[in-house]
Amino acid sequence: MPNIQALIQQAERQCQQRNVRFTPIRRRVLEMISSSPGGLKAYDLLDELATEHASARPPTVYRALDFLIEQGLVHRIESLNAYVACPCPEHAHGFQLLICRHCGRVEELHLDEVNDQLKIRAQTLGFDVDRQTIELLGTCDACRADSKGSAGGSPITHCPTS
Repeated sequence: MPNIQALIQQAERQCQQRNVRFTPIRRRVLEMISSSPGGLKAYDLLDELATEHASARPPTVYRALDFLIEQGLVHRIESLNAYVACPCPEHAHGFQLLICRHCGRVEELHLDEVNDQLKIRAQTLGFDVDRQTIELLGTCDACRADSKGSAGGSPITHCPTS
């Protein structure tokens, strides 16, 4: 499990350095995503947030998610329409996600050479890339070892750089 408090403190520092507001709602959404054992969907966030803030509505959650993504604090898992905390928002953000289809565990990779090759190839084809999402779905070691595939997953635990 990532150190949620460390992620929140890092988010606070980053937002302060960028002179952007890290509001209580944004903080709470990041805390909820960070403590999830896998990706969280927007409406799951809304359901939990609504128990704490009666005024929470879908736009509230989506604005918070947009902000957190823009700041590199959260990633959207396109294939699952869910969100995970970024364990290393200090990286310039080209990343790949390894997603276990059984337990939901997500690992973030930073293989810059992959990103560079894709960017160069896109440019040679006359294409400007606005956003890139690379998701690899498979089975983690724990689920592979568990013949029933019922191993308990954990969210992003670290940020391997290779």
